[in-house]
Amino acid sequence: MKVTVDNTKCDGHEKCVQAAPKVFKMNERFIAEVADPNGDSQEKIVFAARICPTKAITVEDDDGNTLFPES
Repeated sequence: MKVTVDNTKCDGHEKCVQAAPKVFKMNERFIAEVADPNGDSQEKIVFAARICPTKAITVEDDDGNTLFPES
């Protein structure tokens, strides 16, 4: 799975960290980063991406299919 955070969109709300704390962490500038893209279930990671207020998270499966955001 590939999980990315667009640091130009992240405003540091920490909702992703709350939803999937094994996957996301906050850096020294309070911007979310991916700590371990395989740290939680796909469902938890997609949920974290969905609840991001700024939609800064992109999730792709191992085949490169975009799981979030949906097209």
